[in-house]
Amino acid sequence: HSINTGGNVNFNTTAPFSELEPEKTTSVEVGTEWRFFGSRLEFDFTYYNTNTKNQLFTLDAPSGSQYTQYYVNAGNIRNRGIEIMLSGTPVLTESFRWKTGLNYSLNRNKVIELAEGLGYFIVSGASSNAYTMRLEVGGSFGDLYGYKFLRDEQGNISYDAKGMPIKDDSDYQKIGNTSPKFNLGWQNTLSYKNFSLYFLIDGRFGGDVLSLTQSDLDQYGVSKTSGDARLNGGVMFHGKKIEDVQGFYNIVGGRSGVSEHYIYSATNIRLRELSLGYTLPNSVLKENSFIKNIEIAFIGRNLFFFKNDAPYDPDGTLSTGNSLQGVDVFGMPTNRSFGINLKANF
Repeated sequence: HSINTGGNVNFNTTAPFSELEPEKTTSVEVGTEWRFFGSRLEFDFTYYNTNTKNQLFTLDAPSGSQYTQYYVNAGNIRNRGIEIMLSGTPVLTESFRWKTGLNYSLNRNKVIELAEGLGYFIVSGASSNAYTMRLEVGGSFGDLYGYKFLRDEQGNISYDAKGMPIKDDSDYQKIGNTSPKFNLGWQNTLSYKNFSLYFLIDGRFGGDVLSLTQSDLDQYGVSKTSGDARLNGGVMFHGKKIEDVQGFYNIVGGRSGVSEHYIYSATNIRLRELSLGYTLPNSVLKENSFIKNIEIAFIGRNLFFFKNDAPYDPDGTLSTGNSLQGVDVFGMPTNRSFGINLKANF
């Protein structure tokens, strides 16, 4: 307990936890590394399996207890995955070299066990938002739960007498998972005499993201989507045209709307980095100069997308905390950057 500045006693609402144990992770990893043709062809493969136990959970105390919450050590979350790297030098001459490489990775996560008697654990509370993230036995880290449309037994969306879709606000349902199915990157370096060109294209494939920014803008009628709907005389929704644009977005939009409607594919492919460099020839540097080598390069990062279906950068995140992974709530846009790099060897 503590005493505030007014002299009043603030009582602890969470029970003391004197038996706290450290979180434990056991990991098994195997891999192989191969080099061929004088390292002109390289191959790396890694498989891993990790189990993390004794996570710290905060649970609601039974009714009538002195405290409202208490802590327990429990749980078992498993991660399995592979990482593959294949690189090589297809072209190598006296004045030209092309080096290329592919990186592939995937991870599969599963909740094996939670605290005894606990079917699921809320990672983040919903508050005024129409979503929550929770861990459920048999589920995966990154599972998103929210409101869906009401459907009949055949899975068809139900409509009211005005032809508007009906929101099913009886309970949260799973609407997606933020984890990608796999990641893939392709990097290349092309060198010709004193010039070098490097570029990296990478992609995240699979997974889901939720945009509450889009949901809010739609409800207020200030998004491009809602503007286009007004210009077109209605919203095209599952094969039918709903003319009452404002009424439609009052139902599905906003932070308490139908979050299922604002789930997007997280798949995206982008030009992550591009650089063009030039190394000054030795003839430019004096023989007795203490500078042995100078390289200048123009660098651009996060230049553009080849593919992105979400209304924001799916790799962007509002926080490093677990509750905002894969969720956009008026986050800052991703930056495109340009720069000059000067490197000198002495």
